[in-house]
Amino acid sequence: MDQLKKLRTMPVSALMTKNVISMDGSKTVADAIQIMKTHNISSIVIKPRNEDDTYGIVTEKDILEKVIDPGEDIHRDPWNTPVFEVMSKPIISVYPELRVKYALRLMKRIKIRRVAVMDGSKLVGILTETDVLHAVEQLPPHVDQAAY
Repeated sequence: MDQLKKLRTMPVSALMTKNVISMDGSKTVADAIQIMKTHNISSIVIKPRNEDDTYGIVTEKDILEKVIDPGEDIHRDPWNTPVFEVMSKPIISVYPELRVKYALRLMKRIKIRRVAVMDGSKLVGILTETDVLHAVEQLPPHVDQAAY
């Protein structure tokens, strides 16, 4: 249990994915789907268009809900729909030194599965629920001391 407590109090930077896949928002949803498939990821960070713009993110859920099955009166073609039309923006972010437990609480509270990790205005990583679960999986098995 001490190992799990230690993991919860680690900085986000210790668990985040550092090589963040990103793309321009002018690319199509079909391009985003292909990138997700190629890199086996469920989201892509969308780069700001200029200095005054902010990062966005497009997720599998965004694509499924806003393009593949958006409703009866909405018709979007993934080959002709730019990502910026369906992405979430601004991206929710945390700073690298934030403890993992606080990042998880934020994600839970606003019902998201990932947060960008920003050092000032620079994107330095992304922390996903999967990153945290993989870290838990690497912990040594817990031995219940009360059983002895």
